[in-house]
Amino acid sequence: MKQSKIATLLTSFSPASLHRFRKYLLSPVCNEHSELVKLFDLLVQEVIPETENNLDKEGLWKALYDTIPFHDQTLRRLNSELTRHALSFQALQAFQADPFWEAEAVLPYLLEPGLSKHFDGVIRQVEGIRQKEPGQSPASYYRQLQIELLRHQQLEASGKKPDTLGFLESADFYLDCFYFTQKLKNHCDALGYQKTLALEADLGKIPGLLDYLELSPFSEIPLVKAYLLVLYMLIRPEEEKPFQELHELLKTKGRQFAKGEQQTLFIHLMNYCIDAKINKGQVEYFGELFQLYQGALDQQIILEEGILDPFHYKNIITVGLRVQAFEWTENFIQQYTPLLPELHQANARTYNLAKVYFQQQHYEKVIEQLQEVEYQNLVYALGAKLMLLKTYFELGEFLPLDSLSESFRIFLQRNQRISREVKQQYLNVLRFVKKLSHIRPKDAKAIGKIRQQVSDCQALADKPWILEKIEELA
Repeated sequence: MKQSKIATLLTSFSPASLHRFRKYLLSPVCNEHSELVKLFDLLVQEVIPETENNLDKEGLWKALYDTIPFHDQTLRRLNSELTRHALSFQALQAFQADPFWEAEAVLPYLLEPGLSKHFDGVIRQVEGIRQKEPGQSPASYYRQLQIELLRHQQLEASGKKPDTLGFLESADFYLDCFYFTQKLKNHCDALGYQKTLALEADLGKIPGLLDYLELSPFSEIPLVKAYLLVLYMLIRPEEEKPFQELHELLKTKGRQFAKGEQQTLFIHLMNYCIDAKINKGQVEYFGELFQLYQGALDQQIILEEGILDPFHYKNIITVGLRVQAFEWTENFIQQYTPLLPELHQANARTYNLAKVYFQQQHYEKVIEQLQEVEYQNLVYALGAKLMLLKTYFELGEFLPLDSLSESFRIFLQRNQRISREVKQQYLNVLRFVKKLSHIRPKDAKAIGKIRQQVSDCQALADKPWILEKIEELA
């Protein structure tokens, strides 16, 4: 039963939602079958919890009906009915969470003669909701299109046909805004997937649309303009002007956009810096990427309900160190580590501060940060051991270096969570660091030999650092 559709669906409910769903089932307006309440209680108490004694189908039937012989089809019907109610409940939750949906659903009913005051009252509520909306998006344009059409229909039904033209024109405007933004957004997403996943989407071709938009007033609507610029970035990556214009637009007018649109535009800008420039050798775009992240933090674009995605956290630190903004990066770690999901906070501050100190060549601080910490996260554990190894090498502390190399080797060999490929990358680091620690400076023959070995080695973590140390010996 634990893998049944209803059990897996209820597992996704929060405790508060489970409580509300039970109240929903108790309402005779929503549910007239008391056995569904009992089935729900049994599932929540006996099937969903992580115990070894979960009820199977026969056990669930006996708890429901005691002495009545087991009937599989009846139990399937009950499960299906409870699943239907659970989905209806979730739809109701979503409906109630968005006041616009409720208003939009009731307005067609209020087109009936004699209900114009009620219609006007709901329209005022809708206008109030719009004032509180987080910003422009294709969805917001579509909503406004629906409202303008309903206003048109309400006046038409009341016999005021000459007055309806304004609402019809307004509806047509929002229809165009919705179509243009969503069409451009779809194409931008499709082109992005083509670049990263080698996939092609069968979307309608839009050369004529682009020609039209470039000369039309719609190109000056901020969100339409934003996605036009994204499209130009994707199809003409060699031209830097669209990137600069979009970056400026996001800084100056980004707050007019819904949060999801801001995030999408930021991702396009970030991907342009990385894929179209940095990966092609234009490393000066690390500076542009750093500015992007600073702006995204200032405008809280990359925060979701006060939580920072670990992916962005890691990238911001990497880029901050790359542009040598050490003080800013250290302040970022102190300020934003508490905004990571709780699971990721434990060692993030310690490890990443050590990265900052290593780049600043404050090696004693690196040792202080890393020496006494055990990392639960495997990526942090490997990174911390490698950083400590490099620190001992930089300081010429070869006794602790040898001790750490041996313990690191044992850790790699015994840890079953580390893939064979990753183990080999780090084992090769240990092998080459040991060789480097025994090479005399200016020994051209030995240095040339290890340089060639490192260059030929494909499975090697932090290869650039090892090559740098070789050149320092030359």
